Amino acid sequence: MVKKKACVFISGAGTNLKALIHASRFYNFPINISLIISNKKKSGGIRLAKLFSIRYDVINLNNRLHEIKLLNEIKKNKISIICLA
Repeated sequence: MVKKKACVFISGAGTNLKALIHASRFYNFPINISLIISNKKKSGGIRLAKLFSIRYDVINLNNRLHEIKLLNEIKKNKISIICLA
């Protein structure tokens, strides 16, 4: 099975992200989590990203150019699916 590259948007403790990471390790799960985006530097999901060696980025929502940075990250990583967790 060819898995689609996915980006997961997080802001909290990361419990939903943890479930997605766990499920993505199974052969028949259709996505591979390639990027995690958070609006909080100290979210639990960022710790999970580090633990599982998944690329991550923190987007500052107060910055007017955050949409451009976000779209560039998605394009650069060739993301096919976006998940909200």
